[in-house]
Amino acid sequence: MVRFALPMYLLKALLPAQTRLRLRSYSWWARGWFYQGKEVFCPLCEGHFQKFLPFGVERRPQALCPKCHTLERHRLLWLYLQEQVQVETQQLSVLHMAPEPVLQEKLKRLPNLQYRSADLSSPLAMDKVDIQRLPYADASFDLILCSHVLAHVPDEKLALQELSRVLKPKGRLLLQARIFLDLPQTLEEADVATPQQRLKAHGQADRFRKYGLDFSERVSAQGFAVSPVDYAQTRTSQEQQHLGLGQQEIIFVATPSAHVPA
Repeated sequence: MVRFALPMYLLKALLPAQTRLRLRSYSWWARGWFYQGKEVFCPLCEGHFQKFLPFGVERRPQALCPKCHTLERHRLLWLYLQEQVQVETQQLSVLHMAPEPVLQEKLKRLPNLQYRSADLSSPLAMDKVDIQRLPYADASFDLILCSHVLAHVPDEKLALQELSRVLKPKGRLLLQARIFLDLPQTLEEADVATPQQRLKAHGQADRFRKYGLDFSERVSAQGFAVSPVDYAQTRTSQEQQHLGLGQQEIIFVATPSAHVPA
């Protein structure tokens, strides 16, 4: 019997992004059913499983939810949004940059939020925008979510200035980024200009810099007061394992400098 399989690039060309995501979600759901158990709990899809799955180039253990495909940073951010922002009850205008599909769907369903998602290329985002030139009016949002985005933006300073402009004076910008703990200073080289060079220097073809321990200072330089929050530490080690919160997943809470929270 001869079997035919369409190459991935043809599937991408033939199927709309929403259809591809729906098909993937069906396969994730089936995988989640296979891994049902009581050892771990995902606060995003509210599923109980035998374990979280390895993920990433370095194959981080206990990283990937087998059902909703979310990672440590997504689970941690959702807990912070629930517990510290009260995102399920507060009346908030929210901008979600480069939205993660599962988190976007949860936030879109909350009737108390005025929610917009935005990205330059993702077909899942509500608005197609460049973070370096946001189309929104000044002081539009109470809350901005920006997870693992800034390293992939050519002009980080311009992006942060734009995020500051559209954030309300007492608003919050929640940033997440991969921090390379062996780098005291962010690695950003002017002569690394092509995708091939960026892949070799930074590990990804679309990554313009590798953030070091100075990440907070770089954000602060653009008019923010920054508080790094190791929110996983609000849980016991057993709870961290149960929720799959990972290690060194910091949430950087940035507020306009003129309105530093007490």
